[in-house]
Amino acid sequence: MLKQIICDKFTNKQIIFHNGLNTIVGDDIASNSIGKSTMLMIIDFVFGGDDYIKRNFDAIQALDHHLFKFSYVFDAEELFFIRSTNEYNYVSVCNEKFEVLDKIKISDFTKLLKIKYQIQIEDISFREIIGRYFRVYGKENLNERKPIQYFEKESAAKSIVSLLKLFDKYKTIKELEDHIESLVEEKKLLNDAAKKDLIPRMNKTLFNKNNKKISELNEELDVMKKNIITKSAEIEALISKEVLDLRKRKSILITEKNMYESRLTRTLTNLETKNISLDSELTRLVTYFPNFNVEQVKKVDAFHSSITKILKSELQNTEKELKSKINILNNQINAIDKEISEKLLIKDAPKYAIDKVIELSAQIKQFTDENGYYTKKLVLENSIATSNESLENIKVTLLDEICNQINIKMHELNQLIYTDNRRDPTLNIHGNKYTFNTYGDTGTGTAFANLITFDLAILDLTCLPAIAHDLPLLKNIENSALENIIELYSNNKKQIFIAIDKIHSYKTDTADLITKHKVLDLSKDKLLFIKNWKQERNN
Repeated sequence: MLKQIICDKFTNKQIIFHNGLNTIVGDDIASNSIGKSTMLMIIDFVFGGDDYIKRNFDAIQALDHHLFKFSYVFDAEELFFIRSTNEYNYVSVCNEKFEVLDKIKISDFTKLLKIKYQIQIEDISFREIIGRYFRVYGKENLNERKPIQYFEKESAAKSIVSLLKLFDKYKTIKELEDHIESLVEEKKLLNDAAKKDLIPRMNKTLFNKNNKKISELNEELDVMKKNIITKSAEIEALISKEVLDLRKRKSILITEKNMYESRLTRTLTNLETKNISLDSELTRLVTYFPNFNVEQVKKVDAFHSSITKILKSELQNTEKELKSKINILNNQINAIDKEISEKLLIKDAPKYAIDKVIELSAQIKQFTDENGYYTKKLVLENSIATSNESLENIKVTLLDEICNQINIKMHELNQLIYTDNRRDPTLNIHGNKYTFNTYGDTGTGTAFANLITFDLAILDLTCLPAIAHDLPLLKNIENSALENIIELYSNNKKQIFIAIDKIHSYKTDTADLITKHKVLDLSKDKLLFIKNWKQERNN
């Protein structure tokens, strides 16, 4: 529990808290701007919240940056901390003299509080648990019609998920959501591969055409099998993956051999080329072109002849090299043919027949693979649809259970708050929407009393460690109902922080109860802080 808050900017330098109800009491004339809401915001700040920084910037402007020393007690162990407005993203871990031992991130601090409060729910942060139920003026969770909304723009769907998490019902849903997410991702990868032409773009028409082709090829394959093979084991061997892989390797080697043979043909042609006598041709040219330079042409021809002689040895070496490579490839191709024959156990079948069977099998496999992509897509789509339907059914069941628990508890509390058989508030969740109200009663006072009833129900039913209710929630509630609410507050063992004033307008027992649990009293003459910047600005 929160034990104390110390600040040198406070009028009361140290504020001590206790289990159960903790009241911040204003004066009987309901003075404003004395620090009641600000104190609740500071309590939220030492519970890891940031709204004191965001909503109370005027305090920082007037007081300059300041820090809060505070401590928690868990099982007789007191832990000491400091958090400043200047470095509010960090918390200092201290000893009992508030001497700094370490500095940790605010996220690590709230994780520590979650552990110390023995909250073992996964997938929900400490702030998401407690911040939602610290209802202080300036925060965005004061909408009496939306009790599970954390901030104004939070969707109802997210609020509902947080409620599921708080009741520790989200684990089953998350497993199914993760499964759906993986299916959707798998479908996306399949679609992306098709868009990039890594796999065929399939539809129902192509799927049916492929099925027809597969049927035709299978018929042709059966005929070939009967001609070359009788044993069923041999039939299976023909279409085995190993044989198909060997066939692919052979095809690659044949392509490579053809390339070398083409180069060898060109090389042999160059070696066989003989010198051509140019004398007769040159004589004809001189007849038509008397000024033609015959001697220059002869010199060029002689140069070409000498170059050819030099290159001849290179061409001969190339010939030997190419023949050697072709020989190696032939050996490899023969080895593959032998291996295929051994795997097929076919000794007398013609080679062309075996190749044809393998070719047909490869085509069947290609069309089967293409249809497999389409079938996989259909299976994924069906699985996604089925899983989504299951998810919705599970959500409905779990949310009905939660609403039932909350509504029963609110009925019990409502009977204690109102003694005139007033209708109970009810929470109803339908899909991603919810309603919260009292049927037949739309009054403001009833709405705020309902909100408090809801929070007390959540406090009793879950691991929520504390709540805070500011004066705007309390002041609109009729006296008799609020007096009963104060009694409910005081009987709760978890920490409850409230701001209230005009306590003598309530019955004596209620005023005494509020005073008994008072941790701070404020008035126009006794402000929270040592400086009244609002008054100074007006002067």
